[in-house]
Amino acid sequence: MSLLSHTRRSQITKTILWVAFALFVLSLFLPAASNEQVYRLDRVCQNPQWDHGLAFLLVGPFGVLFGQFGWFANPLMLLAAITRREFGLVFATLAILATTSTTRTLTHFWRDGEPDDVVCGFGPGYYAWAACSVLVLIAVLVKPPQRTSSETAIADS
Repeated sequence: MSLLSHTRRSQITKTILWVAFALFVLSLFLPAASNEQVYRLDRVCQNPQWDHGLAFLLVGPFGVLFGQFGWFANPLMLLAAITRREFGLVFATLAILATTSTTRTLTHFWRDGEPDDVVCGFGPGYYAWAACSVLVLIAVLVKPPQRTSSETAIADS
């Protein structure tokens, strides 16, 4: 028996998912990663340029060509939010792995015919996006299990 009713758990889940969605939209407009053409080995940016999350969302699928799979957290978060709880746990966990892998795989920006820009750091846009995947996992954990037709009939009577 659960401490929270089925209806209350559904309300909490929806609230958490709306907060995650708001953070996702916010992450698109916040600086996500800084970069600069750096020739030093210490990767210290003297005058970094910041790219916003929207740029990463638009070009993200092409990151596969450079071994960067973080963009795939976006559809995984969506799948986690709309599928059954059992599948949602798998998708949400994979989304968290994809978001955290970004910090290890995104080390430079390829520039056609110019030296690559080195990634200096991650900004609030990245952290808002990463928080989305954690919130989606929490929402899936709170989500009530899907009722069978007999359970629904008993609850409605």
